[in-house]
Order: sequence, then C-alpha cells, then structure tokens
Amino acid sequence: MKKILFICIDGLTDPLGQSQIIPYFNGLSRLGHDVMLLSAEKSINLEQNRSTIEQILQDTSIKWEFIHYRNRPPLISSCMNYAALKRKAIKLMAKYQFDVVHCRSVMPAMIGHALKLKFGNKLIFDMRGFWADERIEGKLWNLKHPIYNYLYRFFKKKERQLFEVSDYIISLTENGKEFIYKHFNTKNNFQVIPCAADLNHFDPRRIPENELDKLRDSLGIDKDTYVLTYIGSLGTRYRLKDMLRFFKFLQQEMSNCKFLFVTKSDPTQITDSCDDLNISREHLIITSSNYQNIPHYIALADASIFFIVTSFSGKAVSPTKQAEVMGMGLPIVANEGLGDTDRILLESGTGVLIEGYDNESLENAVSKLITFNKSKEEVREEAMKRFALEHAIGKYAEVYQKL
Repeated sequence: MKKILFICIDGLTDPLGQSQIIPYFNGLSRLGHDVMLLSAEKSINLEQNRSTIEQILQDTSIKWEFIHYRNRPPLISSCMNYAALKRKAIKLMAKYQFDVVHCRSVMPAMIGHALKLKFGNKLIFDMRGFWADERIEGKLWNLKHPIYNYLYRFFKKKERQLFEVSDYIISLTENGKEFIYKHFNTKNNFQVIPCAADLNHFDPRRIPENELDKLRDSLGIDKDTYVLTYIGSLGTRYRLKDMLRFFKFLQQEMSNCKFLFVTKSDPTQITDSCDDLNISREHLIITSSNYQNIPHYIALADASIFFIVTSFSGKAVSPTKQAEVMGMGLPIVANEGLGDTDRILLESGTGVLIEGYDNESLENAVSKLITFNKSKEEVREEAMKRFALEHAIGKYAEVYQKL
C-alpha cells in the first residue's frame, strides 16, 4: 500500500471538499493507503465546519494539514496561497517521505512536480479540467489585459509540461482524455474518473416522508406542484437566464410549477434575471443547504437543470450535480457539448438535451421533459452504473497500485 500526499487549493470545509474529496479518500484509506490531505481553507468555512470535518476524519486513518486561504489582494493572494501550500508540502514530504503526490488541478500539480524533482516521488495530475481556459471562457480573465494574457500563456505552458512529466493523468471525461492523447506528449498513463457521488447518501429511499412534508411546507410547496430544481453555485460559466427562459416555457405548459434554487450564490442575480424576463418571483424558491441535507431538497423536485457555457474547456467538465441528481432518480435537462454529459444522457435515456438556446429548441426540450417516462428507480440504476463512489474509489486504487 502507498503513502499518499494529496494537495488541493480547495478546502475540506468547502462543499466540494465534503462531496468530492473526503469520501474518496475515506474509501482509499479503508483499502490500506496511508493518506495525508493538504488543503487551503477559507476562514468562514473553517469556522463553521472545522469541527464537522474533524469529527468525520476522526473515524478514519486520514491525516489533515491545511493553510489559510487568502483572496485579497487579487492575484497577489493567489501567489501567497501557492507559496504557503508549497512550503507546507515540502515540510510534509521531508517528514513523511510519501510515495505518491496526488494533485488536484494545475497549481497543486506544479507543487507536486517540484516535489518530484526534489524527492523523486510519483506524480498524479488529477486535472479536473482545462483550468486556464475555464478562466478565459468564464470571463474571469481578459486576454486583452497584459497580466491575464501572460498568466494564461504561463499556465498553458505549465499544463503542457505537467502532461509530459506526470506519472498518471486523471481526466473527468473520455472527451478530455481523447483531446489530451491527440494533442500532447504524455506517458500514456490515463484514467477516466468522472465526478462520482455517495449514492448511499443520495438515495431517495433513505429520506422519511414526514421529513419531506415538513420541508415542503416550510418552502411553501404544494404536493401537486411540479418542481424544477437547480443545485449548486451560479458562477459566470452558468447560463442562468437561459435556464430561466426554459422555466418560462415550462410554465406555459404547467401553470402549477416552481423553480427551486439550492445555492449559496447571491440570490439577487436570480431575482434580477427573473425581473428582466418578466417571471414572477412568487414562482421562485431560493434557499441554501449544507451537504448533509441536499438530498432532501432534490427529493422535493421532479426534474433538475443545468446549462453551462461550453467551448473548448467543456470537453473536460463532469458536473458533480449530475451524479447526485441521477442518484436521487430525477431526469436532467442539460445542454450539449458538456464533457460526456450528452453521451451519458443519450445512452441512458435519463434526461433531455437542448439543441440550442433559441425559443424553438427550448420549447422542444420542455415537451420532451413533460413526456419523460422513466421511473426514479430506472434513473437511479443508471447512476449506479456510472457514478457510484465505490467505482471511483476502485479506479483510484488501480492507479495507486500501478505506481
């Protein structure tokens, strides 16, 4: 069994850490791997969730170290985070002599490469996506600005280097893997592991009906109301207005329907967009939830939706919400060109793909959703085949065994 140092710029106290990091390494530690997690924790999340995370890890053999994440001043804070994470990683490596450094995304993998040169460890580049391109396509970086133009070229050069030197590359999608294989020099050691979910947690059978009734009443949802839901953050890469336009067409076919947003994003961006589209706010429900209670909110819904900006970086995207929602038995409405999502929905018949954002395409998608006839059990079964956490843990264990 291997001694593993996992480095990420995300926090274990973030929702992502609780859904996409801890469950994986909990499983890997149970298989006998000696795991150290090194993360960057945001102060507010650390204050709210530290005791919860420590309680979870207390029942495992996982060790946890972290730095305090900074977000001010812009750009400089990122350099400070990187430097602090690198210093901590070097100290931990010198002390524990890890066999494998497993890095989530480009910046942690740059640290992993530095450790590889200094200590000779194996390096796993768990890329999670084409990070620099996501910054451009999400309008976070403007290539016309000389600093962002430099940063983009710098990180694309580092990405290419990491593809060449990494002992294993993890891609979230087959689409992303095929592109890397075709356009970059690598050691040809790939593993495709989509974002999985703990489908024991995301299981509608585990939620008592009386708890759902209480939650439904608290949100003002009648039992005969058709509920469309969106789960997760609403960053610049999400097509919020187009999702709301879809809902508006759904209202024309189903007068008794509501749009449930479960998000920690600023609600005014939702309400302002509704005002722009002349959608009454009384048909909206905007709330937030911790990771533990998200299945309850999904269980209130009849379908879920996500439209994400797709261009080059979309090849490597695997939405976590897809695994969670399908695990709860709900059909998904999504756009084409998003990682392997369209292939999965078409092959499994578990949702509706929109062909475009024009009115006709959205109306056609609404018609398909209304006539969707797979049962919750059938949708969940397809999720079990593709997104079960145990499958992902097994694939990571295979990678570790080969190094």
